[in-house]
Amino acid sequence: PAEVTIAEMLKAKGYCSACIGKWHLGDQPGFLPNDQGFDESFGIPYSNDMGLAEDGAKSDFGVEAKPGKPKAGEAVEDEAGIRGNRQPPLPLLRNGRVIERVRQDGQESLTRRYTEEAVKFIQASRDQPFFLYLAHSAVHFPLYPSAEFRGRSKNGLLGDWVEEVDWSVGQILKALVDAGLDSRTLVIFTSDNGGTQRSSNAPLRGFKASTWEGGVRVPTIARWPGRIPAGTATSAITSHMDLLPTFAALAGASLPEGRVLDGVDLTPALIGDGAPREVFHYFRGAKLEAIRRNQWKLHLAKGELYDLNADLGEGTNLAATQPGVVEELRALAATVEPDLGTTEFGPGCRPLGRISQAAPLLELDQAK
Repeated sequence: PAEVTIAEMLKAKGYCSACIGKWHLGDQPGFLPNDQGFDESFGIPYSNDMGLAEDGAKSDFGVEAKPGKPKAGEAVEDEAGIRGNRQPPLPLLRNGRVIERVRQDGQESLTRRYTEEAVKFIQASRDQPFFLYLAHSAVHFPLYPSAEFRGRSKNGLLGDWVEEVDWSVGQILKALVDAGLDSRTLVIFTSDNGGTQRSSNAPLRGFKASTWEGGVRVPTIARWPGRIPAGTATSAITSHMDLLPTFAALAGASLPEGRVLDGVDLTPALIGDGAPREVFHYFRGAKLEAIRRNQWKLHLAKGELYDLNADLGEGTNLAATQPGVVEELRALAATVEPDLGTTEFGPGCRPLGRISQAAPLLELDQAK
């Protein structure tokens, strides 16, 4: 709860803010968006698959939703949360209060409702600086495109839901134009991880939950008419960690004091050809699995070395012909141990937020 969010940082510069969609940064009082600087919030507190099987949270549209039975190993309480069929009903929240239980029809309406909330916020905030964080539940499993978009694509439910997200983006960009804010607003569209095996990550190798490029590299589009040149691209190494310091620089806000930030200001890469970082660390949980410097990426466990400039798909291991690069990258990776750690959380990692006697926001016997 003591962490400083983008919303809290920008509030000091007069920005109002809204969090719409998936939150997934804590579902207990003190951890929800309105406790972390957002003036408004609407959405689900975690992923749309974290609900009851009988409500359709464990199966796609068109599959009959049946009650699930807890499986061995699905602990009621541990550090990873409540798993599988032990999870409570999925709640939809407005400003921290449960307003309904999300079932199959609710899953279908999420993209439209998120979009409508986003447009309303833009319209209501047009006369002051604002920050809108919209995290769509689409296209996370389970797949629930609305009736209007089912059958639109050649890639089944996944493609249909992508089509609906595309519609949503169009509605939000139109709202900015209608409000006369188009040239004054930076819009960033991105994703949180690479696609699962239901997707195509070509030409990248690997999928979500891996530290191959297919698991970590995501599409990102930044749009700011008159500031970011149209039709340009950057090869700079960037990260979601960079959004907070970038927004701070653009808004003239002060960075949080008394803590180390791993992000950098991306403005030179957005409006020019700057490269704000040379090194990137590929963590999976607390374990450092790979490290990159410029074009060279080393997978530490097997010592596989790839030149990402020439081999984005990580198909040709160059470790045998570039032993000096391998040695340099291993030494660089070792420097992380006293800070973030390489196999478990190090002293530089701020502790997780915890509370005692946590309880689901929506109990089964309370759900309507």
